[in-house]
Amino acid sequence: MIPPVAELARLAHEVGALVLADGAQLVPHHPVDVKALDVDFLAFSGHKMLGPLGLGVLYGKRDRLEALPPFLAGGDMIEVVRMEGSTFQPPPARFEPGVPPAAEAAGLGAAIDYLSGLGMDNVAAHEESLTAYALDTLREINGVRILGPDTTKDRGGAVAFEVEGVHPHDVGQVLDELGVAVRTGHHCAWPLHRALGVQASTRATFYVYNSHAEVDALADGIRYAQRFFGARQ
Repeated sequence: MIPPVAELARLAHEVGALVLADGAQLVPHHPVDVKALDVDFLAFSGHKMLGPLGLGVLYGKRDRLEALPPFLAGGDMIEVVRMEGSTFQPPPARFEPGVPPAAEAAGLGAAIDYLSGLGMDNVAAHEESLTAYALDTLREINGVRILGPDTTKDRGGAVAFEVEGVHPHDVGQVLDELGVAVRTGHHCAWPLHRALGVQASTRATFYVYNSHAEVDALADGIRYAQRFFGARQ
């Protein structure tokens, strides 16, 4: 579910709180205007938007970044060094010690250029089409419970579900053998799974490289898993 980030930021600022938004599942999928969101910080990862592993981005309002102390020390982030103490470069150099990951940064830049060329509105529309089709398709399978909103409103391109009578890890194993890639487990949201009353879930996510035919393959794989484990259909 996509939370109302701008409204949450407004409410937080009213009581003097700072806002750090985790944009790892937002920035790669939707147009993002940091000024409109009015968050103090926004972080996102590169590998979720077609970029290399091991690199991310931190956006911050300049005055907020200037108030932060460095958390790592190394070359290039130091301004002046004396035996009695040291001073540090202004942002962003203050937070970039040592040798920068130049190859990863170039790869992330290329990924951003590629997505910008596609148009983030087009990326979002493609994902919404796939997600809507997946919701409709999975609803037709007896014994499958979709977790979260049952429409694309306020929903991203991830669809988590449980299959009655089959453990999510077993569902994932069968789908993997059929060439369908999903994630299984708690997806960094164990308290949410407890609230939903499920031990774990299987999650399918859709992006620019996916198609409606792959949604059909997912549904066929789930039905095969049900037959394999003798679950109710």
